[in-house]
Amino acid sequence: MVVLPFRQIHLDFHTSPLIPDVAADFDPEDFAQTLKDAFVNSVTVFAKCHHGMSYYDTKVGIKHPALKRDLLGEMVEACHRHGIRVPVYISVVWDNWAAEHHPEWRQVNREGKFVGAEPFQAGWKWLCLNTDYADYVAAQTEEVVRNYEVDGVFFDIVMQWECYCEKCRRDMMSQGLNPENPEHARQFARQVCERFMGRVNEIVKRYRPQASIYHNSRLRIGTSREAQFYTHQEIESLPTGGWGYLHFPFFARYVRTVWKEFLGMTARFHRSWADFGTLKTEAALSYECFHAIALGGKCSIGDQLHPRGKLDKAVYELIGKVYRRIAELEEWCEGAEGVAEIAILTNADMEDGRMAKAMKVQLGC
Repeated sequence: MVVLPFRQIHLDFHTSPLIPDVAADFDPEDFAQTLKDAFVNSVTVFAKCHHGMSYYDTKVGIKHPALKRDLLGEMVEACHRHGIRVPVYISVVWDNWAAEHHPEWRQVNREGKFVGAEPFQAGWKWLCLNTDYADYVAAQTEEVVRNYEVDGVFFDIVMQWECYCEKCRRDMMSQGLNPENPEHARQFARQVCERFMGRVNEIVKRYRPQASIYHNSRLRIGTSREAQFYTHQEIESLPTGGWGYLHFPFFARYVRTVWKEFLGMTARFHRSWADFGTLKTEAALSYECFHAIALGGKCSIGDQLHPRGKLDKAVYELIGKVYRRIAELEEWCEGAEGVAEIAILTNADMEDGRMAKAMKVQLGC
């Protein structure tokens, strides 16, 4: 069983290929020491971002054109020297480079339009995991876990909506499913995601049998039926970023009935992801982290590395103040188990919209 550290960082690096001088200021020793000084003992770093850019010497994907070094390799090596655990991040369904160069890989909605950002519109384009794109991601995964001593893999945006691309329609009909039936389309999309998760999990386990594996963007009531694909759960829940303060405690109580190890992922941003100009107050960040361990979980704080490759000192001074106090409490939190006094019965097969409505009724919202 994977045992998660208490004090983690989830470090994004979604960097446009138009940005110059990527990681020009990166110093591996300074990077690792900044984390260690902030009492961080695990950091999820990036192999591939939403733009589709890779941050290592790849023969499969597209290395960021402004990156002149093996950034992933240097991060892993430096952090391991300082005793810091290093899972790696791979963006899955959002990959703008792949979408622009392989439009045949894109998800298609019921009206026959591509899912995601439209031409001349900023945003992410959605790829279909029932196309050859799945082979592309699987090859990237194998390249990373074979060549780098990573401690886990965080697959992000593992979301296949009801896709009506030509291949999905053809494959649905071959199974006796009706593409015009929304429930059949949802059933097929779930099959596609589960097949993908099983495939990449096998690759990770082949090269890194002790690694943690997590597939993000799939957390909902009913996730327990996918438990075999996860070593643990990560509850992405930025309370001031749209999730609200009731989201995390509800799902923490749910996931701990299935997974022994889980964490609460908040962020240092005041609003939501990539809100670079702001910084949470110490009181707010402390509350969110203490709430996670009070409910039996571990802590993860989201950040994003500056394109030039230097961590923000003010950010890690703040994180250090909070994580110092978490470190002092860990011996009383190791092995903690939640005690339930009441239960909420739900139908895991309900659609998300009807489920949300039912939960509001049961909780008296």
